[in-house]
Amino acid sequence: MKKTIGLVALAASVAAAPALAADSGDQSQYDAQFADPTPVDTGVDLSIRIGIGGVYKPDYEGSDDYELSPWPIVSLEYLKLPGLNEIGGRKVGFSVGPSFNFIGSRDQDQDPALIGIGDVDSAVEVGLKGTYEVNNWGAYAAIRRGFGGHEGVVGEVAAYGIWRPTERFVMRAGPDLSFASADYFDTYFSVTPSQAAASGLPAYNAGSGLKAVGLQAVAVYSWTEKVDLHFRAGYERLLDGAADSPIVTVAGSENQFSVGMGISYRIDLDLFR
Repeated sequence: MKKTIGLVALAASVAAAPALAADSGDQSQYDAQFADPTPVDTGVDLSIRIGIGGVYKPDYEGSDDYELSPWPIVSLEYLKLPGLNEIGGRKVGFSVGPSFNFIGSRDQDQDPALIGIGDVDSAVEVGLKGTYEVNNWGAYAAIRRGFGGHEGVVGEVAAYGIWRPTERFVMRAGPDLSFASADYFDTYFSVTPSQAAASGLPAYNAGSGLKAVGLQAVAVYSWTEKVDLHFRAGYERLLDGAADSPIVTVAGSENQFSVGMGISYRIDLDLFR
């Protein structure tokens, strides 16, 4: 098999700009938002990347308290099915692939101001991502549906520049904009009359629409042919219904930061030969 250098930049909340504001600092975004998949040998039918890292971020979305949390790293880099088009494996151009996200649980005991709001279970988001990348720039759009803690629809759009100082290192950075449906906003930002009575917070209907704007930066260093080191840093600012929620204004902050690093391994499989 030809030697390959895997470069996958994983999504995350990102970079720095004190005038902007926060998305979900509680979201461990681990899908390959910035696609730079490895060109694999023709004998490989499936190439996936799995790994783990740590990220220092708000302990729930909108919080001003921070904690170190696990960062799962999972991405589909290449898939070839008999008689169908290939997925991934491209260095430039347009590609479509899966999009995943994980949101940790929120416990009302995490903050005295949340007592009476109730707990929210962990959620998994599954959907699709379209990416266009060429030369030194790229863009993507992703949309996902939640399962578990929330059943809303969420997504984001982003544009970014690409810097490749060496063949083993790639960095992507740029602005992003996220949005969510009413189901999502109700779960994480609304306060029902009964919750208001139990917590002392004012009742609030968060609505739907734009959720956050920010900057994101991710970098990947290919340590070996199959082992990558991942780095992420981020800043986002909550908008509109999210920013005005008493869960944020009383108990938390509009401004969300995160920084993390991890390691991953690429698994190549020959399924159909």
